[in-house]
Amino acid sequence: MISVDLDRASILQLLRVYFTAPRAFKLVTGREYDGKVSAETSPSGVGFHVMLHADVSPLEDLKIRALLWDDPVRIAYALRKWTLNPSERHVDLRFDEKSGGKVVRIPLDSLLSPYASTIHVQHHVGVGEGEKAEREVKALAEKLKPEIDKYKTPSFIGCISFKGDELHEALIKVCGEIAAKDQTFKWRIYPSFMPEWDWILSVFTTEKEKAWKRITWLKNRAYVLDESGSKRLILKDAETRLWVKERKAT
Repeated sequence: MISVDLDRASILQLLRVYFTAPRAFKLVTGREYDGKVSAETSPSGVGFHVMLHADVSPLEDLKIRALLWDDPVRIAYALRKWTLNPSERHVDLRFDEKSGGKVVRIPLDSLLSPYASTIHVQHHVGVGEGEKAEREVKALAEKLKPEIDKYKTPSFIGCISFKGDELHEALIKVCGEIAAKDQTFKWRIYPSFMPEWDWILSVFTTEKEKAWKRITWLKNRAYVLDESGSKRLILKDAETRLWVKERKAT
């Protein structure tokens, strides 16, 4: 089994991988791919998994995934695992369930069947007509979006923008401790794209209200212990900006 993990919720990227998969398989292995290309949502409900049902060597697996835009961090970990244990065959691991979420199979073949007579993507790619192939894939993505969206789980991001490296370190400690106790607590801190802030803490949930509750709890109640063992609120009086937005495809 060869699996490709797409972190983006882009239906266009999903279709690019779906139509490119047989060609990538042949390019790497020298064999025609005559199996099924299947797809599912990732456990988060945001990204996608695309699978080719074939047995290949670890090196072929890594090459095919690289050609199909697999998550580069995932490829790096697989390569590290294989390097440390050259006899390792299971370098292609994916999660069927994570943080309470489960994958949902997408019947992509069935969804595409009404357009079968008008789909010429692979032919266009094969004769070097990349622009025609891309236009066709984009048109299909627009048509299929309402249907594929039914299989996706809503995702929201609660954000807190703030200043200062000291606060950055304190929030890493607090959020790390919360995540260790609660597997549903997903978070990351990014450098701010807004010049008036240094950092943005992002908390990911499947419900808008939960995202807001979590960031307001952090704003009003997140604390660290000082040298005397007393609680010191770290965001309560800090200059911040809070907002929640739906996580979209990029």
